[in-house]
Amino acid sequence: MISTFLRLGTLVLAAGLTLVLLAACAEPPTQRVELTILATADVHGRVMSWDYLRDEPDEAHGLLKAASVIQRMRRERDHVLLLDAGDFLQGNPFADYFATLPAPVTQHPVLHVMDALDYDAIVLGNHEFNFGVPYINAQVDLTSTPVLAGNVYHHGTDTPAYTPYILRELGGVRVGVLGLTTPGSAVWDRHHVEGRLDFGDGITAAARFVPKLREAGADIVVLLLHTGLESRAGQTGGPQGRLENFGRAVIESVPGVDVAILSHSHRVIDDLVLEGPQGRQVAVVQPGRWASHLGEVRLTLETTADAEGWQVQSLSSRALPLAGLDAEPGLMQRVEGWHEEVRAWVAETIATTPEAWDSREARLRDTPMVDLIQRVQTQAGDAQLSASAAFTTRLAFGPGPITRADLAALYPYENTLMVLEITGEQLRAYLEHAAGFYAGVEDGVPVVAEGWPGYNFDIVSGADYVIDLRRPLGDRITRLEVDGAVVRDEDLFTLAVNSYRAQGAGGYTMLAEARLVAEIPRSVRSLIEEYLAERGELRQADVYRQNWSLVY
Repeated sequence: MISTFLRLGTLVLAAGLTLVLLAACAEPPTQRVELTILATADVHGRVMSWDYLRDEPDEAHGLLKAASVIQRMRRERDHVLLLDAGDFLQGNPFADYFATLPAPVTQHPVLHVMDALDYDAIVLGNHEFNFGVPYINAQVDLTSTPVLAGNVYHHGTDTPAYTPYILRELGGVRVGVLGLTTPGSAVWDRHHVEGRLDFGDGITAAARFVPKLREAGADIVVLLLHTGLESRAGQTGGPQGRLENFGRAVIESVPGVDVAILSHSHRVIDDLVLEGPQGRQVAVVQPGRWASHLGEVRLTLETTADAEGWQVQSLSSRALPLAGLDAEPGLMQRVEGWHEEVRAWVAETIATTPEAWDSREARLRDTPMVDLIQRVQTQAGDAQLSASAAFTTRLAFGPGPITRADLAALYPYENTLMVLEITGEQLRAYLEHAAGFYAGVEDGVPVVAEGWPGYNFDIVSGADYVIDLRRPLGDRITRLEVDGAVVRDEDLFTLAVNSYRAQGAGGYTMLAEARLVAEIPRSVRSLIEEYLAERGELRQADVYRQNWSLVY
């Protein structure tokens, strides 16, 4: 009997030891976390789904539509990060009205909504600087949301003027978010930022700060970029050779990046995974413009007790269209008062006209609509010549009132006015570059060059010229005269032009070399409004003189 018990004890002990050994040899348990990163970009004041220029609903856009999806996803998923890729303070009457109110500065309603939605971070876009550095700095101080810009430095230093990055922990995973913006602001808003801020190369800044995020414990790194994937025809580069759109370049050259949120070029990009250094997979998304889409990146990460950090097992991206969705009702109630205030403001009559004005053919022939801009610029700048783009081909007004909404459509940007001294050679180069807007002629119809935006096709008044689209690029200006005399290379002229173009933006590098004669630190749109208010009634004969034509 005793020996039987001893044998049983031995067996039990052996079985126990076997279980211990098996347990020791078993794989450590795996922990898995699903992360969702949501992103908006280039909202440009589109909080409400409303077209203030036509005073009617806009079912295709609106931050409050995005808000309804954001709130639903937060209810359905455990770990959600919410980001915005910049350009929120300018772009429609709702944005511009509140950014141009007289002091004291109060929080902009767009940021009020972003705070209410509990955004994790925002990166500064180039249009945030349209209203001056003191204004954007005041807004940064007023918001509870971190505002990032790792490649914007205090002038003359490499010290970031804004927070470069943040770290957030979701489900035990530490997420680093680095914000970078296009360096083009140094060109387009030079009069606001010069001597205050320096805009550095985005790739250099990423190479500096991504390792710092990793050293700080980031398991994954997200680049929140106010820049496009890559530059296209007609777009300008940044200052001193820095890329305006450096998205692809930074993804493919800087190690340690997992996600890139893009913006600035207003494209919709989804279902894209690029390969970074060492074969690292990078999920890429760009959610269009005006809150037309909500960007979504999903990542699955795993770790074990004996692993060093988390490993990305899968990643994907998509851009969710928001057209037709309902706005978030609670936020809509908050915004309603501001919305009605803007509607009333844009509906105000500035002047009247007894004639019908139309911009539909403004890029095909000389029109009174563009000549209104030219007349105001020439007069305000006391210049011989004026240059402007036809910013819209969808505007019509009169006979009857000309409202502030009409002016916002006619001139949608916050550009100020500059006067340059240019040579005849520079004038010809300027017009030849503008003529590149058209790729040529097909079936008797001018064809626009791919990727060349309409706001980069400039028209010059004060000079008589012909663009012959049947001729090769660079040799299309077949007539060029000022005051009846053929323009010679050595001739000198004064040219009134907006601050964006005066710096060479849009590929007009010949203007960046011109001497600055005068700077009028007021928005061109405000100058037009003042001109109309003083006249009371506007006739086409007041501004129109046919001086250019297309041949095709």
